[in-house]
Formats: sequence, structure tokens, C-alpha cells
Amino acid sequence: MIKKLRIIPVADPAFMDEVNRIALPFEGNRGPFGRTLHALATAPWSAVTAIFEYDYVDRDYQDEFAAFYCKAFKTYPSRCTRLHFFSCAISPRIQQNFGRYSRQYLGFIVIRPTDLQRMGRTLLVPPISDPDREFIHCTAPFGAHLFGDGFVIQGMPFVQQDTQVGACAQASLWMVARYMAVCFGHREFLPSEINHLAKAKSANGRALPAEFGLTGTQMLDSLEGMGFFAWGQSMFGLADCSRHIEAAFPVNPLDTPDEQQAQLERQLSAKLADITYRYIESGLPVILATQDHALVAIGHTYDPSASGVVAIQRIPEWIVHNDNTGPYIRMPLFQEPPNILSFAKVRAIIVVAPREVTLRGEEAEAMAMRSIESLLGQNTGHPTISTWRDSFKAMRSDLADCIDLLEYRTFLAPSVGFQAQLKRDIQAKRFHRPLGEKILRLDMPRYVWVTEISSPRLLNHPDRQQRHCLGRVIVDSTAPAKTRGQMVVHFCDFVQFLDRQDPLKVEADFFPHSTPFRHKITS
Repeated sequence: MIKKLRIIPVADPAFMDEVNRIALPFEGNRGPFGRTLHALATAPWSAVTAIFEYDYVDRDYQDEFAAFYCKAFKTYPSRCTRLHFFSCAISPRIQQNFGRYSRQYLGFIVIRPTDLQRMGRTLLVPPISDPDREFIHCTAPFGAHLFGDGFVIQGMPFVQQDTQVGACAQASLWMVARYMAVCFGHREFLPSEINHLAKAKSANGRALPAEFGLTGTQMLDSLEGMGFFAWGQSMFGLADCSRHIEAAFPVNPLDTPDEQQAQLERQLSAKLADITYRYIESGLPVILATQDHALVAIGHTYDPSASGVVAIQRIPEWIVHNDNTGPYIRMPLFQEPPNILSFAKVRAIIVVAPREVTLRGEEAEAMAMRSIESLLGQNTGHPTISTWRDSFKAMRSDLADCIDLLEYRTFLAPSVGFQAQLKRDIQAKRFHRPLGEKILRLDMPRYVWVTEISSPRLLNHPDRQQRHCLGRVIVDSTAPAKTRGQMVVHFCDFVQFLDRQDPLKVEADFFPHSTPFRHKITS
């Protein structure tokens, strides 16, 4: 059999005619497919050409076919159609050497020949319009081939539930697992395997069709079976967590009970968002669970003009993969527009991390905050400057207003990646060379938690290159909670090096003009 291709300009009516021919009729939710096609034709994707790759063998659909569709009375095709998109014009006469257009490659969508939800494995580059305000942290390099020519898509995989082998929970697990496989060297898991692992310990009904989804416990079982370190966090189990959020989202004791309840729920939702933010910022996708749906948060937008006292108040929206609506969808955090799913509806999250990481991000940030608060409150023994807070203000009068209004922002980093970025910053004269070279020589675990300390004046800048930090705390990601896991405490030119092997060994020094420095930047 000779493989067939068809090249059609996206603006040509023949494109939608061909889409409808191969994708219709089908029932269920057509929204994600239609919405994605519309978005691809507009900025920032601005797709110009589509290539239809017929009789495509998709490994994930082959797995679904073997698990369910080949056993049905109706005869289902075993092959799919894959749509490739390019941001340039390609002549319909070209039948090979597509690699010359690799820089204009936007990704692909697999169309499954099923009765419901035909949008299969999808990989598209992130649609970033404003790199100063839009950050999609969970991306990895995925490959595609067309007649021997290779393409790389730096993106996050998406799939729509088919409701036979997987519902929204299975789709979310597949997206996370496929991303983690590339980032951390795990093997890829197919849809039926994910569903089987989820129901191996607690079937909770028939395995297939999978139209009723999964419980939180089943989702955690599936992730554990795939070899990931995962845990769940309910919104209603956060009373003693992220206490710094409470000042920014208070409950007024003078208001009515109904008003207080609404304020409490908003506060708890902000705490859950605060936890979610750390892992997204770390490049780790977070599964968000509402009462009846699951989706995956992979990035966020950023408001540099936001007024507030905690970092989460700068994040107006998550960027999510929602199998009900499509890839790279915006989800408001604290606003609830009508007919739009907001974070206020999220009741629990599932966090996935590398197995080497045993300290949670919220615990690491608490260590960092205790370090800075303890440092600022220490007595100097000086007759006129009683605390280190006063001393820092005297030494760094240019930062005095910032020291009383601190923001903390925490993320996980591979130590090798952190060191490589630090080396680049030193070479580009973005970080103090003597201090940077000393940090580079430190022995570190495979992953470290990094808490950046900043202030609104240093962050409220429309250009992300101009947003800066007052300091940084580096924490051992394997340290037990409520112990001293800090390795480096750097604040207002003062630095402490704490030996993880000897708790009594602390080295302190000043590195003048080592702050402020530019904060972590990803795109």
C-alpha cells in the first residue's frame, strides 16, 4: 500500500470539507476539535497549510482498538488520519522533503475513527502571544515524522477522552504520564494500561467502557503503578497549610455566617492555588479535580501590575489542557465568568514529582520563610541598630522599602539545570561572579527546591527581564519536613552556607552588590 497525503491551505474551503469528511459524523463533544482548528487558523498559531496523512497507525489508538473497538459488533477502522500544520505555504505538488519546513511546523492532531470524541493524540507548540505575561512551563520535546523527515514539537501532549477506554480522568493521567516519560525517562503507558492500573486495586465497577471515570484513589493508584511519586491534596484539608495566604484572603468575623463561609472557601481555594503554583512553576503538571471533572494545569499568565502580598495574587489564570474544551485553555483563578470553568470549582489536586523528591514544595517554602524571618529578627548587639532588619535597611537603603514587603516564590529544579543556568547568568554578568562560583562548587542532591525572595517594586515591571529578587534560599529536596534542610540562604548581600552533613557548621559572609538579581525566567 502506498501512503497517501493531501496538502490543503487552511483558508481554502476544501480544508474544512476534507476535515468534515474524515471527522464526521460523530457524536459526543465536538467542541475541543472545532475550537482547536479555529485557534490554529488565527494568531499566534496562524497556520497556513495542513497536510492530511491518511491511514496513519497511531500506537495509542491501536491500544484502544485492541482493548475495546475490535471486539464490538460494529466494524471500526484500525487506522487514523493525522493532520500536520505549518505556518507557511506548501505547494500541493510537493510529496517529499518536508523537512525544509521544520521551523514552520506547528504540530499535529490525530483523528480517531470512533463514534465519540475523535480528537486523539495531539501535540502542538504552545500559542504564546505575550512572552512577558504568558508562561507554559510544562513542555518537552516530542517527535513526529513525515516520509522520513523529522520534526520536533516542544509542547505538552493532549488527548480527548473517548469514554470507552478512558474518561476525563484517564485522559488527564495519559497527558501527565506521557509528559513525564519524556522529562524523566519513564516508559510510555498506553490508554488501556493506565485504565487497568487505576482499577487493579479497586475496580469500583466494570473496567470497560470507562465512561464513569475514576476516583481520586484510583488515579493515585494508576500513577503509583506507573512508577511516579504522586499525592493528592483536598481544598478542605488546608486549615493549617500555607498560613501566609490568610492575610491576603481574610475571613471577616463581623460578617454574616454565609459571607464568612464564602470568604473561607475563597481563602482555601487560594491556598490550593498557592500549592499548585509551585509545581507548575517547577515544570510539573498538576491534575485539577472538580466535583465531576479532571483536567491538567501546565502554565499560567502573569499580571506585573497586580497589588497584593502573596505571589499567587499575580497569577490571574492557569493555562490548562482540558479534554472538554481543548489544549492550552485559560482558566481564571479568582474570577468566575459565566459559563467558564474557574479554579473556584476545583476541590482537589494531584501532584506528580520525581521519585527522588521527598520534601514537598510547601514544606520547602516554609523552611525558606523561617530562615528569612529568623534572620531579620535576630539581634545585632549594636546600640542603635537593634535587628538585622534595621541593619539591612541601613546597608541597602535602596532596598529599604522592599524589605518590609516580601514575596516568596518556590520551584523545584534539577541541580544540574540550576547550576547550568547559574553559570550562564555569571557569564552574562547577571549574577555576582564570586558568589555564583562558590554556589557552583556546592555538593547538591539531584533536585533542589529554590525559593526566591522579592518585593512588589522589584516585580511590577512589564518586561520580565527587569523583574528581580532580593535573595534566594536553596533547600535539599530530600530533607525531612520540619528540619533544617536549607543549604544556602542569600538575602540583601548576606549569605549563609549551611552544611547538610554537619548541622553545627554554618559559614556566613557578605557579598556586596550581589542583590538584586534577575529571577528565574522560563517561557
